[in-house]
Amino acid sequence: MDIAQLLHHWPLEALAAIVAGVAILLAPRVLNYVIAAYLLVFGTIGLLHFMYGQAIRPQTIFALVAGVLILIKPNILSYVVGIYLILTGLFDAGILRL
Repeated sequence: MDIAQLLHHWPLEALAAIVAGVAILLAPRVLNYVIAAYLLVFGTIGLLHFMYGQAIRPQTIFALVAGVLILIKPNILSYVVGIYLILTGLFDAGILRL
């Protein structure tokens, strides 16, 4: 199975979310790092979709930027996640467009 088929047939974003959720429940002290890692994985998967012919989604860029910001300044986690969720919701609802 090549990467394009893997991206099409497996819910990688969903698996990453489940793993992140379990990690946070098992070790709440690593919340910042787990959230940052999840966002970076989500963004990387989005870039892989782009490399294999799909359009790049704004959420991909938001996730990568948010993941890096949380790694650099873990104390701004709630602000970064809040802004990420608002922007993602606005783009998903079609209120904002690029």
